[in-house]
Amino acid sequence: MKLIESAGSWHRLWSVRLALAGSVLNAGAIGWTVFQGAVNPLMYAAINMGFGVGVAIVRVLSQSLPDGQEQ
Repeated sequence: MKLIESAGSWHRLWSVRLALAGSVLNAGAIGWTVFQGAVNPLMYAAINMGFGVGVAIVRVLSQSLPDGQEQ
């Protein structure tokens, strides 16, 4: 397996950040009973779906690192 040139900067890429945020929301769904009644389930699902769609969109866009390098 060959990594991309900027693999060391994985934490700065927007697709990775959105994927991590989506993962946190999915993990929250497992412990849903803690949030039951405090958060509207439709709102929670909409936010979770938004992160999933955002990850898909960002993966096809050209990403640049903060120092101006292209990903």
